[in-house]
Amino acid sequence: MIFDLDGTLIDSSEGIVHAVLEALRNLRYPILDEGLIKSLIGPPIGKEIVKELDYGDEELKEFNAEFRHLYKTKYLMEAEIYPGIEGLLSRLSDQKFMAVATNKRIDYTLILMDGLGLSKYFDIIEGSDLEGRLEKHDLIDKCLESSGHLPSEAVVVGDTAHDALAAKSCGLDFIGVTYGLGFKRPEDVPFGKVATSVSSLQGMLF
Repeated sequence: MIFDLDGTLIDSSEGIVHAVLEALRNLRYPILDEGLIKSLIGPPIGKEIVKELDYGDEELKEFNAEFRHLYKTKYLMEAEIYPGIEGLLSRLSDQKFMAVATNKRIDYTLILMDGLGLSKYFDIIEGSDLEGRLEKHDLIDKCLESSGHLPSEAVVVGDTAHDALAAKSCGLDFIGVTYGLGFKRPEDVPFGKVATSVSSLQGMLF
């Protein structure tokens, strides 16, 4: 089992939105709507914000530096586990190889998952490198390699098309969840199965 983190296991939107807004204000960039910022969570947030503002590489470096400092020092722990997820993970971890593959930076990911008490359920946790060079499919591949399983023996669970396409490129099945930050309707999931709640996800995994 390979899980996405933000929007799949936890709702981290409050902290991310607060850090983005403060970074935009500090840099005197145009302020974006909170709902829009929330909809951009999934892929690397800096790239999505700069693309929305039609800015370039220099602004991306500037925004990333400001956002990362604010997020790590002030807003990282503004997150909560979706109801039912801990029970699901507890049952799964007794039976299956468990992994997280997230675009969130690995240092943030480990601090956050330790703080929320989620790390104990997983055999491997893969997050973005500090330079942002690793793509989602790279992280999934690393999890799969560590598991020793074939692509046909694993499934990716996520909440965005970014997750779905990465799973597909790695040759893995996909379950899209619509209770999180990304997909809102079953028809938004480009391929694979759809879980509209944590309980329906549980039914697919056992």
